[in-house]
Amino acid sequence: MRVPDLEQLLDVISLACLGDTRVRVDVDERALDDPMGMIGNAVNVLLDDLEYRQREREEALRRVAGMEAKQEFLAYLSHDMQTPMAVLLGAVTVLRNSHSQADVAATLPLMEQAIERLQRFVRQFLDLARLEADRGLVLEVTAMDVGTVVKRVVDLFADDGAIEVRAPAELPPAAADPMRVEQILTNLVANAFKYAKSAPTIELRETDQDTVEVRVVDRGPGLTPDELERVFDKFERGPTANGAGLGLYISRALAEAHGGALTADSVPGEGATFILCLPAAR
Repeated sequence: MRVPDLEQLLDVISLACLGDTRVRVDVDERALDDPMGMIGNAVNVLLDDLEYRQREREEALRRVAGMEAKQEFLAYLSHDMQTPMAVLLGAVTVLRNSHSQADVAATLPLMEQAIERLQRFVRQFLDLARLEADRGLVLEVTAMDVGTVVKRVVDLFADDGAIEVRAPAELPPAAADPMRVEQILTNLVANAFKYAKSAPTIELRETDQDTVEVRVVDRGPGLTPDELERVFDKFERGPTANGAGLGLYISRALAEAHGGALTADSVPGEGATFILCLPAAR
């Protein structure tokens, strides 16, 4: 029957006072007839209760932080949606009061852009809802040409800057959903323009693991180790960001839903590289 001595008791109590609530006195629960055994068991019961209460406090803090983050997300979502809604309202007002073909020609592209932006917000919100409900993301996987999707993304940002694309002469198709891959790359490129303030470089390659790899490389300020660790977290935003902080979180979930991955590499002051890996279609 294990009975602790005074030195063992003091060691455990000292560690517990320093914050280590996982320590326990090595004592047989049946040693209640021995005074030291009874004290040891009592210390263990107190530590069990203390550890339980500490977990409860941490969980309560996580719930509060999660609620605050969601409220902040909804505030950002509402704010971001106001701009395209205002554009649509203004365009409708112009069309209602004018029958000029010139006004129609000038207004329709603005309406299309506003609608596309609203669709992105709705898709992002629905993706978040499915992830939080553990329902999985909706994909339509096919053998897709990655270069074609990359070209569409480059064309989307033609007015922002010239994006250099580096690709091998031959690249196998990827087993992926073209619309979802475009969603991921659009987010990565938009972030590059936002934080690096310049056009990124997109590199395509095939790895030895039958994987098609797309790298979005920027030459911006880069990420600190702490920022790099949290960059894919839900509701995480950069210090100068004004969005809801879901783009990278959902992008990584989409990559993993394909059986691939989305990772980041960065050296502060030397830019950042986001690496999308997709399974090759054979």
